[in-house]
Amino acid sequence: MITILRDNKGFTLIELMIVVAIIGILAAVAVPNFIAYRDKTRIASSTATSGSLRGAMAAFSADSQGNLFPSEMLISNWTDLVAIANINGATLKATETLQGIALNTYVTLDRDSDGTPDDYYFIFYTIGVAPGMSGAQIEVRPSGVSKQTLAAS
Repeated sequence: MITILRDNKGFTLIELMIVVAIIGILAAVAVPNFIAYRDKTRIASSTATSGSLRGAMAAFSADSQGNLFPSEMLISNWTDLVAIANINGATLKATETLQGIALNTYVTLDRDSDGTPDDYYFIFYTIGVAPGMSGAQIEVRPSGVSKQTLAAS
């Protein structure tokens, strides 16, 4: 009996299907990890931006008469915040979307009841992060920056 050896080149259909299945399994494991790392990066960026903003508020206070923080009338939206913060050493971007955080609240407090704002707090939302993650909401005060989850609605 004579056997003819053929020069087989290429892959069989089974081999290709196994490779595709392995790639699919790897993707199923990698994609959720990628999303989690992306969200952690967004939160880290928001926290760093908030720290920079906290420093700018301290600079504003140091330069103002009576060492006061800006009144609520001076910061009613993102544009106002950018104008004041960037003059005082922060580097906020022109829009909330570009920065990755959204201004929710700015409140000044009169701790000693003399009619002047001597304390403040900001509440920001980290754009693109699930509400249940620590850091979805960032609170900035003169005493520090804290990461919080958003309340269930």
